[in-house]
Formats: sequence, C-alpha cells, structure tokens
Amino acid sequence: MNCKYLLLPLTVCSALAMAGEAQVQNYVYGMPLDINKVVSISEPEAVCGVVTAQMTYEDSQGVQRELDYQKWSNGCGIFDDGGLGMGY
Repeated sequence: MNCKYLLLPLTVCSALAMAGEAQVQNYVYGMPLDINKVVSISEPEAVCGVVTAQMTYEDSQGVQRELDYQKWSNGCGIFDDGGLGMGY
C-alpha cells in the first residue's frame, strides 16, 4: 500500500484546522486597524509594568482576528479613575 494515500487525508484535515484558527498579529505603532467589534481583551494578571495584552475582535468583514499589543498593566494599583490602590 502506498503511504501517500494514508498521509493525504491527514494533510487535508490539518490544513482545514489551521484555516479555522485566528492568526495572531503583533501591533506596530501607526498600523491601520479594521476593528468593527471587540470580542475580548486579556492580559496577564498581578503584574506591574508593561505587558503584552491580546485583543480578539471582528473586522468589517466579520472575520475574527487576534492582535497582541503592549500596554501598562492594570496590576500596578492605579485605577481607571486615576486613584491609587493596593497600598501605593
């Protein structure tokens, strides 16, 4: 039996699985973004400093995408209203 006939279905299945996954893109300052709807934003917890956050969003065509970007973490005790917390 020829091995290429056994590997062909596996190759096709893996290609289809990879096509369904969102490819993570790294944000570069000034790059144009096509964000229609933000699905979620996540970042490491309990870290004070600059972290890599990940935003999952839908573009104007309805395609779900992921974007990694750098931001100051929320774990430093500074609240969104500018106040300090966690003993700072």
